[in-house]
Formats: sequence, structure tokens, C-alpha cells
Amino acid sequence: MKELEFSFLSVNGNSPGQKIVSTACIPENLSEKTGIMLFCHGWGNPRNQNFDKMKYSCDAFDLLCVAPEYRMSGYAFDPEKGAGWSQPYDLSFMQTFDCLNALRFLLDLYPFLDRKRIFVYGGSQGGHIALLSSIFAPSTFAFLYASCPLTHIPEEGEVLDGYAGRDFSEAEKSVRNVPEHCSSIRCPVYLDAGTMDEAVSFSLHAEKLEKILKKENKQITSIWYEGGRHDLSPVTNRLEAYKKMMPEVLKNARNTQKDDFLAGNIVKIKCADKILIIDWSKGLSDKDLFHWEKA
Repeated sequence: MKELEFSFLSVNGNSPGQKIVSTACIPENLSEKTGIMLFCHGWGNPRNQNFDKMKYSCDAFDLLCVAPEYRMSGYAFDPEKGAGWSQPYDLSFMQTFDCLNALRFLLDLYPFLDRKRIFVYGGSQGGHIALLSSIFAPSTFAFLYASCPLTHIPEEGEVLDGYAGRDFSEAEKSVRNVPEHCSSIRCPVYLDAGTMDEAVSFSLHAEKLEKILKKENKQITSIWYEGGRHDLSPVTNRLEAYKKMMPEVLKNARNTQKDDFLAGNIVKIKCADKILIIDWSKGLSDKDLFHWEKA
């Protein structure tokens, strides 16, 4: 396995872009059979949070694994300590574009990769981003895996360590609300969570999402760790949970659709009184990558 660090300018609408730094783990024998997997870190954490899962997956399952340092967290927030977060906080919207654009960067850099094997994993806020990624780019992933995920902006009374510190409009709440838009998810979904999660309510996020996905007849596999906390301790940990869930999936999962990036698809998402329009034919930092229109 080799490591590659790269950066690109973020999409920021009409504002100047920010540098998004990412790290990739590259298999020793990179080929047209190699897939690619996006790993999304959690709130306040740096991109190396998921390196244990990346290193486990890379050579064993022939996957180029990439972890972006999305804006406002980790080293992007504190270049020395790599911990903490900014306030006010975006809470997964622009950060989803940061993560998807890191994936696009590598797909452009290695155009021979097997685009039927594009996967995404995230824990906590990273799980939120993984879920939103499958809504923003619904034809792209062969599967998504969300561990202990946030699924929406918490309502009053919910516990979330380090809340965003600002108010959100109804459209902003909607575009971050996975249950509201989960009918758009086309790939299999894998979930795990601890029933005693102290940071993100199990019943209001992971368990509720599972019920809605089943009602929508989505392909869903879930494991709940009775007594587990946000990191799944003391029952297990996220690496061991990943190893339990993923081996056969990493070998066999394939997407039968042409991915959104290659197809240059336009994705429209109705959010309260607005419509988010994403144009995947546009470049990573192109101000026209997405825009809002009135519904």
C-alpha cells in the first residue's frame, strides 16, 4: 500500500475556494479492477480517523481509499492539533461536496478504475455525509455504510456534542434531512449503532432511519450493539464492526448504473420552498456546480 496526499479548491458558490486536503491509500497493484472507497470522518475529527479501516480495505479488497479533510473540522480547523471545529458550523451540506469532490478528483486522476465499485463509509457526522452523498449523487455508489450516523439537524431537546451554533432555514434543514429524501437512495445501505449512544440519539437517528428505509423498500442491513455508546464501546469498536459487516460486500458489491460524475447528471432535490440543483458536469470548484431555485 502507498499513500498519496493531494489538495484541490473547494466549491464555495461565488466565494473564493478553500484548500481541501485529502489522503489516499493506494493498492500496490493498481489496475482496471481496482475500486474506490470514500471515507468521511466525524465532527471535529481529522481525516486520519478512518485510516484503520482504509488500511484494512486497501490491498485486501483492491480498493483505492480516500479520506478528505472537509472544511471546519480536524486539521482544517486546527492545523497543529487536528481536533475541534468551527462555529458557526455548516453541518454536512458544503462538507458533502468536499467529500464527493475528493472522490471525483481521484476518479479523474485514475480514469481506468472500476467505476462499478465506488463505495462510501462514514461514522457520526461522516455517516450523515455518506448518506447525503447517496442523495446528492444517487447513481454513483454500489453501497454506503453509515456507523452511528447523524441523520438530520437535531431538534430542541436532542443531545449533540458541539451543536452548530446557528439557526437554519427550513430549506437548510430539509437538505440535511436524510429521512425526508431517502426515497432517492438507490444503493444498498449498511447501518450500525450503539443503543446507548450518548452523542447522537439511537432511536431518533439510526433506528428511525432504518424503519423509514424499510417502509421505502430499500435494501437495508443493520446491526445494533446493545449497550454500545457512540464509538460502540464497550461492546466492540468501529473497526471490528466494519470487519464484521464488510468482507463479502467489499468483494462482491457492484453498481449497475452509470455514475453521476461520468454521466454528468443533473440532480434536483426539493427542499421546503427551494430546489437544490446539482450539475455533475461542472468542475470541482465551479461556482455553477450547484445552485438554488425557488420551488
